[in-house]
Order: sequence, then C-alpha cells, then structure tokens
Amino acid sequence: MKQFIVLSAVLPLLMIFTMQTLSDQKSSHTAGIIHDMVCTAKEEAREEGNFTPEIRERLKRNLSARLNIPQGEISIISREEGGLLFYRVEVPIKNVVAGNRMFGIKDEDNQYMYVIDSYTKVRVMPEVVEEGEENDTGNSDGGESI
Repeated sequence: MKQFIVLSAVLPLLMIFTMQTLSDQKSSHTAGIIHDMVCTAKEEAREEGNFTPEIRERLKRNLSARLNIPQGEISIISREEGGLLFYRVEVPIKNVVAGNRMFGIKDEDNQYMYVIDSYTKVRVMPEVVEEGEENDTGNSDGGESI
C-alpha cells in the first residue's frame, strides 16, 4: 500500500516532464510557422518597398487562422529608412509550461511573445525604358555605347 501511495504522488510529476517535452516541441513548431510566414511577407514587402496595409492584414489573417490566435494580439510595425525596411512582428505563443496550474501559473501568464525584429534591403526595380525612348546611354536599342 505504501508503494501505491508513493507511486500516485510521483507519477503525476514524472508525467509533467514528458508533457513539457511535447509542449516545447509544439512551441518550436509554432515559432517555425511564424518565422516562415513572416519571411514570406517580408519578401512581398521588399518588392513593394514597405509593409502595405494589404500585406499586414494578409499576414495577420494567415497567422490567426493557422495558429488560432486573435488578430488583435498580433503586432506588426515597420518603417522604410534609407533603402532598408525595418520590421518587427510580435505573436504570442501560449501554453508554454505543461501542467501550469499544478505549479500555480495562471493561464494568462503561461505565454510569451515571439518577436521577429529584423530588416532587409528594399528591392529597387530598374526603370523600364519604353520603346522609342532613349535610355541613359543615349542608345534607343538598349545596347552599349562604343
């Protein structure tokens, strides 16, 4: 009987370690999804020259749908400065600690903000020379000057 009592006290603690490993893997997978989606949006913004409202809304909508997070909890801040596009995306990752209530951690405290704070060079598109117009070399055929 003594062994049964000890087992019933120790077994839940041992289960927490296994569940925490699974929780860590889930959080890592979520961070990977966030990173991939932000990288895709960054490339779109790079082509446009900034995070347009359409790109921001699409990123928020995609993150919200994929991760089951309200759009209001996702923050996207960006600015273009001197040919560089600076951006910061903040997304909450919830349920970080397995068995949080057992350790006295409230559900609203059992989360962290995953932040991607980076920059990229804005892609400068070459000017298109229309037919019949001269380009900067003086040739209308687009060839090199001799």
